[in-house]
Amino acid sequence: MNKIIACIDGASYTQSVTDLSIWAASRLSAPLTFLHVLEKPASSDSELSGSIGLGSRDQLMSELVELDEKRAKLALQHGKALLHECEEVALSKGLTEVTRLQQHGHLLESLLALESTMRVLVIGRSGDLHQNDAKAIGSQLESVVRRIHNHILIATGDVTPPDSYLLAFDGSEVSEKLVEKALNTPLLKGMTCHLVMVDNDAHSEAFERAAQRLTAQGVDVVQARLSGEPAQALLAYQAQQNVGLITMGAYGHTKLRQLFVGSTTTRIVIDSPVPLLLIR
Repeated sequence: MNKIIACIDGASYTQSVTDLSIWAASRLSAPLTFLHVLEKPASSDSELSGSIGLGSRDQLMSELVELDEKRAKLALQHGKALLHECEEVALSKGLTEVTRLQQHGHLLESLLALESTMRVLVIGRSGDLHQNDAKAIGSQLESVVRRIHNHILIATGDVTPPDSYLLAFDGSEVSEKLVEKALNTPLLKGMTCHLVMVDNDAHSEAFERAAQRLTAQGVDVVQARLSGEPAQALLAYQAQQNVGLITMGAYGHTKLRQLFVGSTTTRIVIDSPVPLLLIR
């Protein structure tokens, strides 16, 4: 059975990743796996070995190796404790199929190996290297989004179970496919859809057809046409309407859909106060 995979690393988004993955697992009645990947740290002796005096070199190198071993052991123990805590939270929320998985290696490689069993991936906006910067995008998030072909939920802060989502539409073939996929995504069932278009009157008819299509399938639709810089307009609308989730296509060629390539979606990932769902 396909699982919800939640990536945790002890960074500031661990709590929101946990809460968001529990919400998704509950909505989909799917098993939940908490994943912690121990990546090999850079060796402590890499910058010091060339400047150590001959008399003290062997002893100091030995101490550096011992320090690395202690750090690795502590990281392993810390990861196990995190996994246990997340599992306890999920079980306390009523989930019954919860597992823990700890691996050594690289996060992307671990996720690619699990992709065939994955239904939705939940990951924080940034990892432990950027946990002191609430507006940073994690260095690994880009590669994960590019390579993983499942739906991805990005945790951006405190999680309130959403009852509505914003769907950005620009009239292109890709955005029309996004409407189709939103209709077929159980995670969004029963939620109000805010169908939004920014400065694109040339595609008014396509916008109306999209709204009609959603309505015909029983979706409660709120239509909005905005003006201004796309990222600012979309985020301002989200705040004004208190929309709980922003839904976007993962990749495309227009400025509205170029994640980590175009400025609009990057800005939304950085500044959004609510989770993002990247639909595949």
